[in-house]
Amino acid sequence: MIPRWVLGVVAVAALVAVIDVAVFVLARDGAQPAAAKSAVRSSNLVAVIDAKSSRVVDRLHVGDSPTLVVAGYGGAWVLNKGDGTLTHVDGGTRRIVETKRLDVTATDLALGDGGVWVVGRLRSDITHPLEFARLERIDPNTGRVDRRLQTATGASVIAAGGDALWSTGVLPGRVRGAARSDSHTGAIRRVNIEIYGDLVAADDRAVYWVGSSASRVARVSTRTGLLTSSLPLATDESLAAGHVPPNPTDVAVGGGALWISAVDGSVLRVDPNLHGIVATIPACRNALAVAYGAGAVWVACGDATVVRVDPETDQAGPPIPVGALPRGIAASGGAVWVTLN
Repeated sequence: MIPRWVLGVVAVAALVAVIDVAVFVLARDGAQPAAAKSAVRSSNLVAVIDAKSSRVVDRLHVGDSPTLVVAGYGGAWVLNKGDGTLTHVDGGTRRIVETKRLDVTATDLALGDGGVWVVGRLRSDITHPLEFARLERIDPNTGRVDRRLQTATGASVIAAGGDALWSTGVLPGRVRGAARSDSHTGAIRRVNIEIYGDLVAADDRAVYWVGSSASRVARVSTRTGLLTSSLPLATDESLAAGHVPPNPTDVAVGGGALWISAVDGSVLRVDPNLHGIVATIPACRNALAVAYGAGAVWVACGDATVVRVDPETDQAGPPIPVGALPRGIAASGGAVWVTLN
């Protein structure tokens, strides 16, 4: 008889596949035929945008099916989902430093607390239940894994901040929820956020979980690990008027605000203490991912473009064609890094 947790792994894998198909269909609906043809020729690349000129200045071949990207510590790191590798790109020369095979089947990347973090289950691990996951920190200078933390959070998405890793996953008892893992010792503590937050972002003061289905955001203090506030992304009045609540696709924090991209192409600017939604900014037709860095907000869109949002005016600039479907986006050191898959 097949153990129930093995069936759970299969279910999770199926869900990931469904999400990938959904992203493709969503983007296809918003893309022009020329962009779709270009995407066939331009996959497995990272586009580099100069933050000052808002122009693509380079395209780099990376691994198979690049999805997530983080930037900082003088470089960018790209998760290649198709072949289970991580590519390190030098931020100054825009040349590939190394592409390494990971010990884990990585589901997310985070940058902070001294390095680049990956999370996932050990490869070919069929002996442990869903709660078991590995957090690994990569030294940005040497490229070596310098910290390995075994967790029982079942983490699938993570963010780094306040000397901790904050995650959503399958907790002991097969309960979906949020957790804090000490970035030095790996000590785990559950975090009550009162929602299921499948998107997470953090800085040194707070961590934010966003529920894409619940359209709600929760804020937790990184100092106390306690829930400080919660905010619905759609008011009762808006729902009563027949307006559809936003369907969040990504979240970023920076510039004194929380930024949430949505399926309808808008970006929500939210007060960092969750006192309310400051602005709803039309960016494009389908917003797939969002990042803050290089003094601006950057939105990856389903029509094979990236849009810059000025945080001073809350105005979106003209679309920047990147030639293929963007999957992940990060900005640091005057450059914007976009995975094309």
